[in-house]
Amino acid sequence: MTIVQWKAETVRLLKQAKLDESADLDARLLLQKATGMDQIQQLIAHDHTLSEQELANLSVLRSQRLAHKPMAYLLKEKEFFGRPFAVDERVLIPRPDTETLIEAVLAFAHTKDRASLLPIIDVCTGSGAIGITLALELDVEVTLSDISNDALQVADSNARTLLGHSLPLVEDDLLAHAAQTYGIIVSNPPYLNATWCEQVSKEVSWEPRLALDGFGSDGLDLIRTLVAQSTRYLRNGGALFLECDYRQAKQVAAMLVAHQFGSVTIEQDLAGLDRVVWGVHTCTNN
Repeated sequence: MTIVQWKAETVRLLKQAKLDESADLDARLLLQKATGMDQIQQLIAHDHTLSEQELANLSVLRSQRLAHKPMAYLLKEKEFFGRPFAVDERVLIPRPDTETLIEAVLAFAHTKDRASLLPIIDVCTGSGAIGITLALELDVEVTLSDISNDALQVADSNARTLLGHSLPLVEDDLLAHAAQTYGIIVSNPPYLNATWCEQVSKEVSWEPRLALDGFGSDGLDLIRTLVAQSTRYLRNGGALFLECDYRQAKQVAAMLVAHQFGSVTIEQDLAGLDRVVWGVHTCTNN
Protein backbone atom coordinates (compact mmCIF):
# COMPACT_ATOMS: atom_id res chain seq x y z
CA MET A 1 0.00 0.00 0.00
CA THR A 2 1.32 3.46 -0.90
CA ILE A 3 1.33 6.53 1.32
CA VAL A 4 -1.48 8.21 -0.61
CA GLN A 5 -3.59 5.03 -0.49
CA TRP A 6 -3.07 4.60 3.26
CA LYS A 7 -3.97 8.23 3.93
CA ALA A 8 -7.14 8.02 1.82
CA GLU A 9 -8.23 4.83 3.56
CA THR A 10 -7.49 6.27 6.99
CA VAL A 11 -9.39 9.50 6.34
CA ARG A 12 -12.39 7.44 5.25
CA LEU A 13 -12.28 5.27 8.37
CA LEU A 14 -11.84 8.26 10.69
CA LYS A 15 -14.84 9.98 9.16
CA GLN A 16 -16.89 6.82 9.59
CA ALA A 17 -15.89 6.85 13.28
CA LYS A 18 -17.17 10.44 13.55
CA LEU A 19 -13.63 11.81 13.80
CA ASP A 20 -14.12 13.87 10.66
CA GLU A 21 -13.19 17.31 12.06
CA SER A 22 -9.48 16.60 11.82
CA ALA A 23 -9.39 13.40 9.79
CA ASP A 24 -6.89 14.65 7.18
CA LEU A 25 -4.57 16.15 9.82
CA ASP A 26 -4.79 13.06 12.01
CA ALA A 27 -3.89 10.78 9.11
CA ARG A 28 -0.88 12.92 8.25
CA LEU A 29 0.34 13.07 11.85
CA LEU A 30 -0.09 9.35 12.39
CA LEU A 31 1.89 8.69 9.23
CA GLN A 32 4.60 11.07 10.42
CA LYS A 33 4.70 9.32 13.81
CA ALA A 34 5.18 5.92 12.21
CA THR A 35 7.54 6.83 9.37
CA GLY A 36 9.22 10.07 10.40
CA MET A 37 8.09 11.70 7.15
CA ASP A 38 6.79 15.24 7.49
CA GLN A 39 4.03 16.78 5.37
CA ILE A 40 6.30 17.81 2.50
CA GLN A 41 8.04 14.44 2.41
CA GLN A 42 4.68 12.68 2.36
CA LEU A 43 3.57 14.76 -0.62
CA ILE A 44 6.79 14.18 -2.53
CA ALA A 45 6.80 10.44 -1.80
CA HIS A 46 3.05 9.97 -2.12
CA ASP A 47 3.50 6.84 -4.26
CA HIS A 48 6.08 5.29 -1.90
CA THR A 49 5.12 1.76 -0.86
CA LEU A 50 4.96 1.39 2.90
CA SER A 51 6.95 -1.49 4.41
CA GLU A 52 5.31 -4.29 6.37
CA GLN A 53 6.71 -2.89 9.61
CA GLU A 54 5.46 0.60 8.81
CA LEU A 55 2.01 -0.76 8.02
CA ALA A 56 2.01 -2.77 11.25
CA ASN A 57 2.91 0.32 13.28
CA LEU A 58 0.31 2.39 11.45
CA SER A 59 -2.32 -0.26 12.06
CA VAL A 60 -1.79 -0.04 15.82
CA LEU A 61 -1.89 3.76 15.81
CA ARG A 62 -4.95 3.91 13.59
CA SER A 63 -6.85 1.37 15.67
CA GLN A 64 -6.20 3.43 18.80
CA ARG A 65 -7.33 6.60 17.08
CA LEU A 66 -10.47 4.91 15.82
CA ALA A 67 -11.14 4.05 19.47
CA HIS A 68 -11.03 7.83 20.07
CA LYS A 69 -7.70 7.81 21.88
CA PRO A 70 -6.59 11.47 21.83
CA MET A 71 -3.97 12.40 19.28
CA ALA A 72 -1.88 13.97 22.05
CA TYR A 73 -1.53 10.56 23.70
CA LEU A 74 -0.73 8.88 20.40
CA LEU A 75 1.89 11.48 19.52
CA LYS A 76 3.09 11.67 23.15
CA GLU A 77 3.11 15.47 22.93
CA LYS A 78 0.88 18.54 23.17
CA GLU A 79 1.79 22.15 22.48
CA PHE A 80 1.02 24.65 25.23
CA PHE A 81 1.91 28.34 25.14
CA GLY A 82 4.10 27.64 22.12
CA ARG A 83 6.11 24.85 23.73
CA PRO A 84 5.92 21.04 23.33
CA PHE A 85 4.94 19.18 26.51
CA ALA A 86 5.26 15.43 26.78
CA VAL A 87 1.96 13.84 27.81
CA ASP A 88 0.58 10.36 28.33
CA GLU A 89 -2.34 8.69 30.08
CA ARG A 90 -0.96 9.66 33.50
CA VAL A 91 -1.86 13.33 33.00
CA LEU A 92 -4.56 15.59 31.66
CA ILE A 93 -3.88 16.95 28.17
CA PRO A 94 -3.16 20.72 28.32
CA ARG A 95 -5.90 22.79 26.69
CA PRO A 96 -5.57 26.08 24.79
CA ASP A 97 -8.15 27.62 27.13
CA THR A 98 -5.79 27.09 30.05
CA GLU A 99 -3.46 29.62 28.45
CA THR A 100 -5.96 32.17 29.83
CA LEU A 101 -4.71 31.16 33.27
CA ILE A 102 -1.11 31.86 32.24
CA GLU A 103 -2.00 35.24 30.78
CA ALA A 104 -3.85 36.26 33.94
CA VAL A 105 -0.87 35.37 36.14
CA LEU A 106 1.57 37.17 33.85
CA ALA A 107 -0.55 40.32 33.80
CA PHE A 108 -0.66 40.32 37.60
CA ALA A 109 3.05 39.55 37.91
CA HIS A 110 4.00 42.46 35.70
CA THR A 111 2.39 44.86 38.18
CA LYS A 112 4.44 43.54 41.11
CA ASP A 113 8.07 43.50 42.13
CA ARG A 114 9.75 40.13 41.77
CA ALA A 115 10.22 39.51 45.50
CA SER A 116 6.51 39.87 46.26
CA LEU A 117 5.60 37.16 43.72
CA LEU A 118 7.73 34.44 45.25
CA PRO A 119 7.47 31.66 46.00
CA ILE A 120 4.99 30.37 43.40
CA ILE A 121 3.26 27.00 43.49
CA ASP A 122 1.30 25.21 40.77
CA VAL A 123 -1.23 22.97 42.52
CA CYS A 124 -2.58 19.95 40.59
CA THR A 125 0.26 20.46 38.14
CA GLY A 126 -0.32 17.34 36.01
CA SER A 127 2.07 17.57 33.07
CA GLY A 128 3.59 20.71 34.61
CA ALA A 129 2.37 22.85 31.72
CA ILE A 130 1.24 25.76 33.91
CA GLY A 131 4.10 25.84 36.40
CA ILE A 132 6.85 25.25 33.85
CA THR A 133 5.42 27.89 31.51
CA LEU A 134 5.36 30.42 34.35
CA ALA A 135 8.92 29.49 35.31
CA LEU A 136 10.03 30.15 31.74
CA GLU A 137 7.99 33.32 31.19
CA LEU A 138 8.89 34.92 34.54
CA ASP A 139 12.37 33.41 34.92
CA VAL A 140 11.54 32.18 38.41
CA GLU A 141 11.39 28.90 40.27
CA VAL A 142 7.91 27.37 40.56
CA THR A 143 7.01 24.46 42.82
CA LEU A 144 5.05 21.71 41.06
CA SER A 145 2.53 19.96 43.29
CA ASP A 146 0.18 17.04 42.63
CA ILE A 147 -1.49 14.22 44.54
CA SER A 148 -0.35 11.81 41.81
CA ASN A 149 3.26 10.67 41.86
CA ASP A 150 2.79 9.45 38.29
CA ALA A 151 1.86 12.99 37.22
CA LEU A 152 4.87 14.42 39.04
CA GLN A 153 7.14 12.10 37.07
CA VAL A 154 5.74 13.52 33.82
CA ALA A 155 6.06 17.09 35.12
CA ASP A 156 9.65 16.50 36.21
CA SER A 157 10.56 15.11 32.79
CA ASN A 158 9.01 18.16 31.11
CA ALA A 159 10.87 20.53 33.43
CA ARG A 160 14.19 18.84 32.65
CA THR A 161 13.50 19.00 28.92
CA LEU A 162 12.19 22.57 28.69
CA LEU A 163 14.13 24.24 31.49
CA GLY A 164 17.23 22.11 31.52
CA HIS A 165 16.77 21.34 35.21
CA SER A 166 14.21 20.11 37.70
CA LEU A 167 11.77 22.24 39.66
CA PRO A 168 10.76 21.52 43.27
CA LEU A 169 8.22 18.68 43.36
CA VAL A 170 5.65 18.16 46.11
CA GLU A 171 3.33 15.17 46.37
CA ASP A 172 0.38 16.56 48.29
CA ASP A 173 -3.40 16.68 48.46
CA LEU A 174 -3.80 20.32 47.39
CA LEU A 175 -2.09 22.32 50.18
CA ALA A 176 -2.78 19.84 53.00
CA HIS A 177 0.88 19.64 54.01
CA ALA A 178 2.18 22.99 52.78
CA ALA A 179 5.23 24.11 54.76
CA GLN A 180 5.44 27.76 53.68
CA THR A 181 3.47 30.71 52.38
CA TYR A 182 3.36 31.76 48.73
CA GLY A 183 3.16 34.91 46.68
CA ILE A 184 1.12 33.17 43.99
CA ILE A 185 -0.94 29.99 44.10
CA VAL A 186 -2.12 28.87 40.67
CA SER A 187 -4.19 25.82 39.89
CA ASN A 188 -6.20 24.07 37.22
CA PRO A 189 -7.81 21.61 39.62
CA PRO A 190 -10.36 18.91 38.78
CA TYR A 191 -13.74 20.63 38.65
CA LEU A 192 -16.23 18.35 36.89
CA ASN A 193 -19.04 16.78 38.86
CA ALA A 194 -19.86 13.08 38.55
CA THR A 195 -22.56 13.68 35.95
CA TRP A 196 -20.29 15.81 33.79
CA CYS A 197 -17.56 13.16 34.06
CA GLU A 198 -19.96 10.60 32.64
CA GLN A 199 -20.97 12.95 29.84
CA VAL A 200 -17.49 13.77 28.57
CA SER A 201 -16.55 12.91 25.00
CA LYS A 202 -15.00 9.57 24.12
CA GLU A 203 -11.63 11.29 23.86
CA VAL A 204 -11.80 12.90 27.30
CA SER A 205 -12.78 9.55 28.79
CA TRP A 206 -9.21 8.40 28.06
CA GLU A 207 -7.87 11.01 30.51
CA PRO A 208 -7.35 10.22 34.22
CA ARG A 209 -10.56 10.54 36.22
CA LEU A 210 -8.47 11.84 39.12
CA ALA A 211 -7.67 14.91 37.03
CA LEU A 212 -11.30 15.55 36.10
CA ASP A 213 -13.57 14.88 39.10
CA GLY A 214 -13.78 17.83 41.47
CA PHE A 215 -16.20 15.95 43.76
CA GLY A 216 -19.42 17.19 45.25
CA SER A 217 -22.72 17.60 43.45
CA ASP A 218 -21.39 20.73 41.75
CA GLY A 219 -17.80 19.53 41.19
CA LEU A 220 -16.43 22.28 43.43
CA ASP A 221 -15.39 20.44 46.58
CA LEU A 222 -11.69 20.55 45.70
CA ILE A 223 -11.87 24.23 44.78
CA ARG A 224 -13.66 24.99 48.07
CA THR A 225 -10.88 23.27 49.96
CA LEU A 226 -8.15 25.01 47.98
CA VAL A 227 -9.69 28.46 48.45
CA ALA A 228 -9.90 27.91 52.22
CA GLN A 229 -6.34 26.56 52.36
CA SER A 230 -5.04 29.47 50.31
CA THR A 231 -6.06 31.97 52.99
CA ARG A 232 -3.51 30.28 55.27
CA TYR A 233 -0.77 29.80 52.71
CA LEU A 234 -0.81 33.07 50.78
CA ARG A 235 1.35 36.00 51.79
CA ASN A 236 -0.39 39.27 52.49
CA GLY A 237 -1.18 40.64 49.05
CA GLY A 238 -0.66 37.24 47.45
CA ALA A 239 -2.95 36.05 44.68
CA LEU A 240 -4.87 32.86 43.98
CA PHE A 241 -5.59 31.92 40.34
CA LEU A 242 -8.08 29.15 39.52
CA GLU A 243 -9.39 27.62 36.34
CA CYS A 244 -12.98 26.36 36.44
CA ASP A 245 -15.93 25.61 34.19
CA TYR A 246 -17.80 28.59 32.78
CA ARG A 247 -20.91 27.37 34.63
CA GLN A 248 -19.07 27.68 37.94
CA ALA A 249 -17.16 30.94 37.59
CA LYS A 250 -19.60 33.20 39.44
CA GLN A 251 -19.87 30.68 42.27
CA VAL A 252 -16.08 30.43 42.54
CA ALA A 253 -15.80 34.22 42.52
CA ALA A 254 -18.30 34.35 45.40
CA MET A 255 -16.13 31.88 47.33
CA LEU A 256 -13.13 34.18 47.00
CA VAL A 257 -15.12 37.18 48.16
CA ALA A 258 -16.43 35.19 51.16
CA HIS A 259 -12.81 34.41 52.11
CA GLN A 260 -11.80 38.07 52.05
CA PHE A 261 -10.12 38.09 48.67
CA GLY A 262 -10.14 41.46 46.99
CA SER A 263 -9.94 42.52 43.34
CA VAL A 264 -11.79 39.32 42.43
CA THR A 265 -11.81 38.99 38.65
CA ILE A 266 -13.28 36.56 36.12
CA GLU A 267 -11.28 36.11 32.91
CA GLN A 268 -12.73 34.72 29.69
CA ASP A 269 -11.16 32.07 27.50
CA LEU A 270 -10.64 32.01 23.73
CA ALA A 271 -14.32 31.20 23.18
CA GLY A 272 -15.45 34.12 25.32
CA LEU A 273 -16.52 31.84 28.18
CA ASP A 274 -15.74 32.51 31.84
CA ARG A 275 -12.71 30.34 32.57
CA VAL A 276 -10.37 31.82 35.21
CA VAL A 277 -11.19 33.33 38.58
CA TRP A 278 -8.57 35.09 40.65
CA GLY A 279 -8.23 37.42 43.56
CA VAL A 280 -5.78 39.02 45.98
CA HIS A 281 -5.84 38.05 49.63
CA THR A 282 -5.19 41.02 51.88
CA CYS A 283 -6.26 39.69 55.25
CA THR A 284 -3.82 36.95 56.19
CA ASN A 285 -1.98 35.94 59.33
CA ASN A 286 1.38 35.98 57.56
